[in-house]
Amino acid sequence: MRSQRTVTRSAGLSASRLAGALALLLALFLIAGGVMPAYADEPPPMPHQFYGTVRLDGNPVQQGTLVEAFVNDVKQAETTVDAQGRYGYNPIFRVPGTAGATVTFHIGGVEADEDATWESGKVQQLNLTIHEGAQPPVEYELTISSTTGGCVSTPGEGVFAYYSGTQVQLVAEAETGYGFVNWTADPTVTFGDASAAETTFTMPSQDVTITAHFALVYELDMAADPTAGGEAIDVAAEGAYAAGATVSIRAEAAAGYGFVNWTTDGPATFQDDTAEETTLTMPAQAVTVIAHFGIAYNLSMAADPAGGGNVIDVAAKGGYAAGATVSIRAVANPGYSFGNWTADAPITFGGVTDAETTFTMLAQATTITAHFVEALTPEIPAVTTLAATDISSYAATIHMSYTVGYYTPVEVRFACKRPTDPAWFYTSWVSRTGDGGYTEVLSGLVSQTQYQFKAQLRYDSTVIEGDVYQFTTAAGSTTSLTDMLAYFGCFIATAAYGTPTAEQIDVLREFRDAVLLKNTPGSLFVALYYRLSPPVADFIAENEVTRTLVRDLLVDPIVWLVEATGDTWQN
Repeated sequence: MRSQRTVTRSAGLSASRLAGALALLLALFLIAGGVMPAYADEPPPMPHQFYGTVRLDGNPVQQGTLVEAFVNDVKQAETTVDAQGRYGYNPIFRVPGTAGATVTFHIGGVEADEDATWESGKVQQLNLTIHEGAQPPVEYELTISSTTGGCVSTPGEGVFAYYSGTQVQLVAEAETGYGFVNWTADPTVTFGDASAAETTFTMPSQDVTITAHFALVYELDMAADPTAGGEAIDVAAEGAYAAGATVSIRAEAAAGYGFVNWTTDGPATFQDDTAEETTLTMPAQAVTVIAHFGIAYNLSMAADPAGGGNVIDVAAKGGYAAGATVSIRAVANPGYSFGNWTADAPITFGGVTDAETTFTMLAQATTITAHFVEALTPEIPAVTTLAATDISSYAATIHMSYTVGYYTPVEVRFACKRPTDPAWFYTSWVSRTGDGGYTEVLSGLVSQTQYQFKAQLRYDSTVIEGDVYQFTTAAGSTTSLTDMLAYFGCFIATAAYGTPTAEQIDVLREFRDAVLLKNTPGSLFVALYYRLSPPVADFIAENEVTRTLVRDLLVDPIVWLVEATGDTWQN
């Protein structure tokens, strides 16, 4: 039975306000029923939300102190401390990340004592502390220079200061008659691409010197042999390169021809002289690079037995010139394993028992056969749903046990729903390499509500499920700020009234549970609303005038209409 409430508001409701409220409700139901986007079973990850106090040796830190969140040591979000020594209340502190990653916090540049494990959609109270004398992160010197023939335009040349872990962008610009060669570092760092004029590296925990190297350029000519066999392409189309520069080249065979290999009339060195796409190191002289082609012969691929697996011509050319190096791969079907290769001609394989190997094409059509061996049936993984524990008004802990069989790793997760919900919602897949158990804490639940859940395990592309279990949450006497954050994130009506316990919000919550969540369109609308409303609510909460307008012109009319039609929708 619906509890009786009395909500005090100004007497009377103008026709225009009633019409506006009706129009808004109609629009919401039309959106929910007609133009709502369809979500997959697994929606994209939502940020992990944090809030709490920030203290230095037990005392609140100064208002405006910077709070930074790092996920696996990469900065993802920042906010500031309010006048009450808190963070994450206005606005809410949302941190993007990946499941299972470690979240650390810096307070005014000093790392906090506390950290957390990132979970999609979780709202967590985490009080942060630092101590007098704690040291902020150290800045290290980055010295950037260049050799004759060019300069470093980004970030420039000279001495700079960076924190360890900062990604630094580098851009080198060559002068006329010179070309970029490569980047070097002392001590060694890992560049995104040391041979690219535009690249990045991650600042180490020590001083480092970066040097851009330039050299005089020399002419590069490209040729095909025979000329009718195809094209030899200078990918960057520069035509001239500095000695030591890495040059990308590509061969494209004409119809009826196949690529054989690369040669030069000088001392240039290829990364792979049998690959159609490769690189060469430019010598300190002009050089001509030649792509050699030959008449293509047909290559056929076969499996023995036919159902044992797939046999793959990696380049998928189907025809190759005599002398070409051909890459092949065998992929066994379930229940089989790869044995060896054979051919209908005297071919030598790079590895006759290797599932992925090469051979040199003959001057004739050739059939390659991959032989598969039937394997013993592997032990299939299993998963068992276990009863829920620690059930409260707004949370519960759910459990499973599982075995991995001969498959490792496997992935496990839970599927959950209320009996009236149209679809399951899911926890994130978690990788496991051995038999064991797995537990998840479900938060943000509704009090006095029944939930169903089941364990799931995935191996290869197969998903198996445990039995469906259920539990019922306990009664909740009040809705605290913690409960509100856990269930709603940031609700527009809460922002408008300035409290999660306003009676008007109880009216809207009851309409949501009794009407919207009882049907598919309404459930989809609620899901979309909770996804899109947080930034709107943040904006509303920051301004008293905006809160008043939203409360008087939007929320109050909707509450009035929901209450006025209560006898209809309750029955």
